[in-house]
Amino acid sequence: MKNKRYRNILIIGLVVAFTGLGAVLATGTHPRLGLDLEGGISVILTAEGQEVQPDVLQETVNLIRARIDALGVAEPEVSVAGSKNILIQLPGLKDTDQALKIIGTTAQLTFRQVIEQIPAQTTGKDKPKVTKEKGDAANDQEVIYPSGQVGEEGILYRLEPARLTGEVVTKAEAVVDPQSGRWSVSIKMDKDGSREWAKFTSELACLRDKGDQLKSQVAIVLDGKVESAAGMAEANGADQGVVCGTGITGGDTQINVGGEQEAKDLALVLKTGALPITLVQSEVNKVSPTLGRDSLDTGLLAGAVGLAIVMLYVLLYYRTLGLVIWLGFAQFTAFLYTALAVLGQTAGLSLTLAGVAGIIVSIGIAADSFIVAFERLKDEVRSGKSLRSAVERGSARAIKTILVADFVTGAAAVILFFLAVGPVRGFALTLGLSTAIDILLAYILIRPAMVLLGRTKYLHGAAVGIETPANPEPGVA
Repeated sequence: MKNKRYRNILIIGLVVAFTGLGAVLATGTHPRLGLDLEGGISVILTAEGQEVQPDVLQETVNLIRARIDALGVAEPEVSVAGSKNILIQLPGLKDTDQALKIIGTTAQLTFRQVIEQIPAQTTGKDKPKVTKEKGDAANDQEVIYPSGQVGEEGILYRLEPARLTGEVVTKAEAVVDPQSGRWSVSIKMDKDGSREWAKFTSELACLRDKGDQLKSQVAIVLDGKVESAAGMAEANGADQGVVCGTGITGGDTQINVGGEQEAKDLALVLKTGALPITLVQSEVNKVSPTLGRDSLDTGLLAGAVGLAIVMLYVLLYYRTLGLVIWLGFAQFTAFLYTALAVLGQTAGLSLTLAGVAGIIVSIGIAADSFIVAFERLKDEVRSGKSLRSAVERGSARAIKTILVADFVTGAAAVILFFLAVGPVRGFALTLGLSTAIDILLAYILIRPAMVLLGRTKYLHGAAVGIETPANPEPGVA
């Protein structure tokens, strides 16, 4: 009866392990590779100024993640790091410069009335200082911003407080004029924004009718630069213009920009929303795909060499029992690969070079469990017990020793994971995962396999490198 139970446990364990492996291989599921293995970019963005509220920092993370998703970057990692830092890792990225430009762009969009245009030739005391504040901090005040338009280098604009902000934008799309070939960003506003936009442009149209061409201009400001400063078209013009008292209804307008890529990038950041804080790049690390591939190949080679040496040694030393260790390594690999692949797709777990090191160390942990069990078996035989009795008693005691050893290793992995940062956490994660699998194998492979072999003719002293005593313990042979 006991044989049947152990046989069922052994068979079920093997079926689960290799069925799971077959499923992930058949579906093309594979472990996610981290930045140091696949190549890409890692950047730390730091908020300017004083400490940032946690909810504001988290909102910024969500907006940046939305921008990265729109770029089509696979498996990005965006997380809060400390009280004012955001860590971004983008594996497999090709155009790193474009990504850096987009993910950190504040995209504080405002619509303001022009008060004065200050020529580029203005110098000395007559030239005012440019306003340093941007975004929410400057929305309620009069500002002086430089022009960001082509051909207007050096020109400054004195502007009224913001009448509308980018929060009213519900849709942004890069469009091209089929006749001129010029790119612009077409935006659509929400209901409140449309109402305020119609009122604002109506007032400007009335100023135009009174002959004040300068103050009838609306400045579209993006991150402290005037991207457009256009007046209201005459109501009797070919395009019917803007009527005093009516304004531009519907909440539609356009921002003229330079080229196609600039228009698409601006539309992207406007669609995902303005970042609530200003960020600066405090650290940028680029890893080439070639270097990442070399690191992966080197890590896998080191693991393969270490595994081959261990497998050869256990076969020579333990003989028949060495085959049990081979089976254990195969089952251990199946469980570990399946777990890494599934967690990579469902929980975002990325395998780093440090994680590969953790897996290599876990080979030794798995081998140690078998060695503990088999050495306990030898000790029982040397004490005078028959091989069959030694298997029963030795496997039970070995399980306790394995659990204690794995508990120590697992506790160290947990402490490392929660207290360490960066690559050390990847090492701790794979080490902890491997330790959990090792505990599972102790119950579903090591003990069942030893007990079943001990009750067959295949397990005898010479076959496992044990010198069986001449007079074994009576009554248990």
